[in-house]
Amino acid sequence: MKSKIAITVAALVGATGAVAVASPALADIPRPKIIGSSVCDPASATHTMTTTITNATETPLAVTQVSASPGAPVSSISGIAVGDVLPPASQGSLVVTMTVHSYQANQAAVMSFRLEGSTVTYSGGLLLPLCGEPVQPTVAFASHCDEFEITVAMPAGGYAAPMHIDYANQPTLVVEPGGAAKTWRFAWNKVNVPVDVWIAGVGPVATGRWTKPSSCEPPPPPPPASLGVFNLFSLANFRYVITAASGPNNQGLVDSVRAIEIAPEAKEADFEFFDAGGGDVAIKQRANSSRLTVVNETTALRWTWTDAITDAQRFQVIGNSDGTVSLRSRVNGKYVTAEKAGAQPLFANRAAIGPWEKFNRYADNTGPGPIHAGVNSMFVTAEKAGAQPLIANRGVVGQWEYFTVEDLGNGNVALKSLVNGKYVTAEKAGAQPLIANRAVVGPWETFKLITNADGTQSLQAQINGKYVTAESAGKKALIANRTAIGPWEKFAIYG
Repeated sequence: MKSKIAITVAALVGATGAVAVASPALADIPRPKIIGSSVCDPASATHTMTTTITNATETPLAVTQVSASPGAPVSSISGIAVGDVLPPASQGSLVVTMTVHSYQANQAAVMSFRLEGSTVTYSGGLLLPLCGEPVQPTVAFASHCDEFEITVAMPAGGYAAPMHIDYANQPTLVVEPGGAAKTWRFAWNKVNVPVDVWIAGVGPVATGRWTKPSSCEPPPPPPPASLGVFNLFSLANFRYVITAASGPNNQGLVDSVRAIEIAPEAKEADFEFFDAGGGDVAIKQRANSSRLTVVNETTALRWTWTDAITDAQRFQVIGNSDGTVSLRSRVNGKYVTAEKAGAQPLFANRAAIGPWEKFNRYADNTGPGPIHAGVNSMFVTAEKAGAQPLIANRGVVGQWEYFTVEDLGNGNVALKSLVNGKYVTAEKAGAQPLIANRAVVGPWETFKLITNADGTQSLQAQINGKYVTAESAGKKALIANRTAIGPWEKFAIYG
């Protein structure tokens, strides 16, 4: 069903101001009377706009110029052409018909003309409502790293439309129904501003924004490769390096344990080493992922959280001739020291390597530990640096009181003394006390490690099947001569 709208030019001007009409003060002939109306055809989504032009005089006037605006939505104009004559007012009018494609509500359509002897262009037009369900142009936005791409097309069944964008003086592109898509592609300044796509002379149909594609971001650097988890054991005081409770600004300091408690400190002091490039390492606490950091030479080493590894977190691992390692700070070239023989936290302030700057680096849970006798709460020692038998009579732990537990498989272990690097043996096939004086492991140096119901541990010598005891409640040397486990045969073994 077709609908008709009739609006006089005077009404349009007064109501909307959208129609351009020549000012009488500029006209050198009386202004003609212009009245417009339109009829909507919903099936084709087009308006038929009729404009009646009536001469204001009785003098015939030739038409010298005709135009319609906007260009593309107007598919045809008839009833007026250059050379036609506008008859005298008493003899009729020119009736002009325009077919206008509908795209949007309040779409302006204007026809303009000039008359012989006039220097003024007269116009008449209407603001047209949406007609039917017009086929709209499609718009696609594509963001590239440094360019913005906008593609427009008109599906079959639509009408040709001139398209333009309000950015960077891009040209107008005319899309034909069912025809090839047209594309603007232009450099983008990375300012996230909206870009409107218009049907020229009609109005905007889409708005898009450039968004930086994730593929344009530089790939994140690969995480540093882990070199393993280690415990650091200071030769300054034969203690494991641990993290102190807190330091300045509540940041944990790096400390050498000053007193062994009945707890496996080595299991709590595991640090992960990472390849920091250039032969350097970075050291991280596994407990909270903070990194070992040098602040300056007068401030103790501390743990800090940073996204990237800086020189303050880079260390060179120096291998010493005695099998120990030292850490040299990249930020100041100084060696890490267990200050005051471990009585103070670690600093990076030494120009040369001495005992305080040497550490054993053990893979996680492979370093030495003390052996604690339950019967008298004393630590087992390799007496006289291993020259005399093992005895449980020490109240504090030093180099003589550390033993490494080596797994031999099938529940069997060997014990190696830290002080001399020798294995503990059940001397004379167990007939004599245990002593750390063997270079290799044989049956006399093999013990089965037994975990008791109360969490303590016992050692059974392979050579005679007897249990190791702290003889005379620890007053005498350890010896493997017991057939059952009692209080004297129970230990806490931390190696």
